Amino acid sequence: MLGDLRALLASGERQLRIKQGFDPTSANLHLGHAISLRKLRKLSQWGHEVVLIVGDWTTQIGDPTDKDLSRPLRSRDEVMQNAQTYLDQFHLIVPRENTRVVLQDEWYGTFGLRDVIQLTARFTAQQILAREEFRKRLEKKTAIPIKDLIYPLLQAYDSVAIEADVEFGGTDQLFNILTGRELQQQVGQPPQSVFIVELLEGLDGEKMSKSKPAQSIWLVDPPHEVYGKVMAIEDKLMSHYFEWATELPMSEVQATLRAIASRELHPRDAKRKLARTITAELHSAAAAEEAERDFDRIHKEKAAPSEVEDVREVRVDGAKEIPIVDLLVMAKLRPSRSTARQLVEGRGVKVDGSTASLDTSVPVKGEPVVQYGKRNYARIRFR
Repeated sequence: MLGDLRALLASGERQLRIKQGFDPTSANLHLGHAISLRKLRKLSQWGHEVVLIVGDWTTQIGDPTDKDLSRPLRSRDEVMQNAQTYLDQFHLIVPRENTRVVLQDEWYGTFGLRDVIQLTARFTAQQILAREEFRKRLEKKTAIPIKDLIYPLLQAYDSVAIEADVEFGGTDQLFNILTGRELQQQVGQPPQSVFIVELLEGLDGEKMSKSKPAQSIWLVDPPHEVYGKVMAIEDKLMSHYFEWATELPMSEVQATLRAIASRELHPRDAKRKLARTITAELHSAAAAEEAERDFDRIHKEKAAPSEVEDVREVRVDGAKEIPIVDLLVMAKLRPSRSTARQLVEGRGVKVDGSTASLDTSVPVKGEPVVQYGKRNYARIRFR
């Protein structure tokens, strides 16, 4: 299949339609998503059509990938609220030219029971149960709701609906993408080529996930937060980050990794280079330099937040007390209530050293210091 894609790209005979789907299970996209988005950007620059599909229907079911248990059904209002932020964030990386962003509602909005039956009739239960996640559930005698079996078919039909030539996805999406390829063949379309990208680990060393906000690096994180999070990853993850999470030339990546291995480059200096690079690529070189200076003042120089003269200060209007989620948004420490809620739920917020919960309210008095994320501080001054 990779050979097919190389041949298609090399021929230059026609514009290819290249697809990737995203389920808006949370409000934001993370650095792991940027791996494929950057490759899609390059293909768009080469003149190919990129179709980014927002899974407003599949999200309501929930992808069973890497899950031992079924996900709960989501409300359409919740899904559409998250989908709106995806529509905005795609274009932080992929240009609007040659790019089309669509919702599954364009085809599933008119799907009826007959359409569902006809779709499911094209596959057997044995084919779907062969998926690794379902095999694990069968071995553990864990329930497999029928809705979970339908998910791969819905993602597969996306490829038919837009007549995709190529589908991008992470390694965890291979089964779904191959199902799409087979469905296209069944309905008489040329089967799509498959382009699989690596999954990126989060701060905890496990797969970066929208369900673990405190362990993820978000595309909308401010520069100092991006820098601090990269500095917090385990040293053993640096090679994977250099190769997949940056746009550095591979020759430079390999030279850097050789220097680390030969001890010509200290791991901490390598990580600083990595943090600068990722921050600059998501924001700017100037923002990365400023983020590094802030990091050094607070951490390298071992200064406590209260001792740092230029710790971020924000002014907030308030009367008596402000719920912590509202305060994070009012102080522009988080871009939305949903991202603020995620950070608090992940125990990623402290007020004057105490971990905040969703029930926390901050009295409008004094100048409390809010720590959001692992290495970011703001002094709140009320007006």
